[in-house]
Amino acid sequence: MPDVIKLLETDHREFEDLFAKAQSTSGAAKQQVVTKIASELTLHAQVEEQIVYPAMRDAGLGELIDEAEREHQKVKQLVARLESSDGATAEVAPTLEKLRADVEHHVGEEETEAFPKFRDAVRHDLIESLGQQVEDMKASSQ
Repeated sequence: MPDVIKLLETDHREFEDLFAKAQSTSGAAKQQVVTKIASELTLHAQVEEQIVYPAMRDAGLGELIDEAEREHQKVKQLVARLESSDGATAEVAPTLEKLRADVEHHVGEEETEAFPKFRDAVRHDLIESLGQQVEDMKASSQ
């Protein structure tokens, strides 16, 4: 059975790779990477908000989730700005950089604070059940 925290951390590593790729490409290739960043972040936020965060809130981590949801709102605004920009031009660079910084901050908080506290607060079978739900939701969105 999949471990939801490991799945989310795998997504986090993919975001790091995509942001690095966006910095090292230009033109149409950059546009493709920017589009992938936007779609992957959107899906990641959906699975966290619909599946993972409610369970974390139930586990007594409401304050951490309140902050995480505020951070998601900022990320969603930046993703919307990216989606309305031409990713092949230099105009996308400041938005992309702000998004990268915000995602790095969010990932850091999840991985060093929220995820360890969640793992300690719940039974392993819940972690696996949530992992399956995340995998199912991702599969159905493709």
